[in-house]
Amino acid sequence: MALLTKAQINAAVDRAWEDVPVPEWGEGAAVRLMELSAADRGYIEAGSVVANGQSPQLRVESLKTYREKLVAFGMVDENFERLYSNKEIGELSQKSGAVIERLAAKVQELSRMGRFAVKEAEGNSDAAQSGSSVSG
Repeated sequence: MALLTKAQINAAVDRAWEDVPVPEWGEGAAVRLMELSAADRGYIEAGSVVANGQSPQLRVESLKTYREKLVAFGMVDENFERLYSNKEIGELSQKSGAVIERLAAKVQELSRMGRFAVKEAEGNSDAAQSGSSVSG
């Protein structure tokens, strides 16, 4: 096994994506959803953690936009560029809650977050460690 260089790591395409039908937005309509980057995932998770230490009103405000953030950070165009900027996330709150919920769940699945992280961990719980060691 060859060790990778920083350039090879940076050049690697490692984020999963999927085109998802959204018939509610038009006949034959679809959007491309992509696994969250580490930075995007950290931003969303940090908002939830910070909200836990805040007043109930701030927690509610953070949770109210959680799904929209997932969709906005995960929805990309054919060049894998985000469709919605951080300032535009609120526009998604005007869309169908059922559609946003479905798309947010797909972003979570692609990113192996929430219940999808648990399923993956359960599937790997019996897997043996391979090729790793710690020396001290």
